[in-house]
Amino acid sequence: MNRWNNAAVVTLGAWFGLAGGLSAQSLPGSQPTVLPDPIPAGPSGAGLGGPGGNPGGPGMGGPGGFPGGPGMGGPGGFPGGPGMGGPGMGGMVSGPISPYAAPAGPPDPLSLPADSPGAFIEEGYDIEKAVFFHVGAMGLQMQKVPSNYLSYTGPGPTDSGLPPTLGATANANYNSISPSMNWGVMATLGCLVDNQSFELTGYYLPQNTSESNIVSPGSLNVPFTNMPIGFEGNNGLGAQADIINIQQSIALGNLEANYRQTGWALREFELILGVRYFNFTGGTNMYVSDDGATFISQSTGQSDPALAANYLTQAFNNMVGPQIGFEYGTAIWRGISFTSEWKTAFMANFIERNMSFNRADGYNAFSIGKSTTNYAQLFSMNFNLEWNVLERMKIRGGYNMLWLCGVAQSSDMIDFNIGNPTINTQLRSAFFQGPTIEFHFLF
Repeated sequence: MNRWNNAAVVTLGAWFGLAGGLSAQSLPGSQPTVLPDPIPAGPSGAGLGGPGGNPGGPGMGGPGGFPGGPGMGGPGGFPGGPGMGGPGMGGMVSGPISPYAAPAGPPDPLSLPADSPGAFIEEGYDIEKAVFFHVGAMGLQMQKVPSNYLSYTGPGPTDSGLPPTLGATANANYNSISPSMNWGVMATLGCLVDNQSFELTGYYLPQNTSESNIVSPGSLNVPFTNMPIGFEGNNGLGAQADIINIQQSIALGNLEANYRQTGWALREFELILGVRYFNFTGGTNMYVSDDGATFISQSTGQSDPALAANYLTQAFNNMVGPQIGFEYGTAIWRGISFTSEWKTAFMANFIERNMSFNRADGYNAFSIGKSTTNYAQLFSMNFNLEWNVLERMKIRGGYNMLWLCGVAQSSDMIDFNIGNPTINTQLRSAFFQGPTIEFHFLF
């Protein structure tokens, strides 16, 4: 009970300011009974309180300050050291601070230029400029042409001159030719500026000839009609013939001027815009010998040239027009990457067709020609593997596919009406495929 009464008295005394009269633990005898005021910071050159402490008056503790030690406002300020605002204020001065006294800023490499619009900007960079050169070899093989029957079985082997009977079986076909691979050279020259490039590229595959030879004495009947004088042969040139030889010649040329741009967001893709010229030349020669396997001259070792003939057809396709495409490329593993290029061209095709029929000794039955202009389209694609041998050199090996639409082919032009031939203006497609190998250099 007394404990509770004492607690209540202390609480009320503290509330009404009577705590000083209450009994409590006292400070040590050497300490003052009243705490000093906060020490102000004065201007440089003046002590905390002058010789006597606070400015304009005696020190807080007299000459000795707190009992038992030097005064706070004595000649030395804090006990044992110089004053805060005097010679020992620790370098504190009244503001504002001079720019010459400000702390050093970041070094120049970390500073932005004076004309920089902000801290987060894309500064300029060195634009790459280079010249590139590619050289290599290309092979393209043409597909077989559709069936075009050239001869039928007939009465024989006696050379009677009679035509084949109705429903006779075809025994010679133009597509018996297996086109061989046509090899040529390819090259590219261009310049690179940042993510854009300009190139002049092309290839040339010189004339290549494939053939099929059919020998069947007295069993080959070519359906020639209206044969002119001089082409009678032995009871009709082409009737019960011995030999048919078919040759197919092909030459290809390509020239392109392209602008390329690599995408900023999709860097695996490259846009291609350009102009393209393409030349596709095809030729057919059909040789028919009436008695070439039956009657051979003892003196010359050859058959009679007056009993044989050559039927020659040619088609020249000169295609030109704009093209568009893209190239895709991605890294695979340690300097090896995959690329694929797809292009299509929209072209005008300037076509020239020629036909001639001659005896083997040079005597001519007819030579005619015709020129037309038609729309054509070209599609090309390739798939490649690239090996970066050096920083600025790589080797590319790939496979190409080429599809021509709206072109003339020599195989369609054979007209068996020798007395009144007509040039066939039929258009069809042609498909080529084959490998390439290139060496790329960047300078």
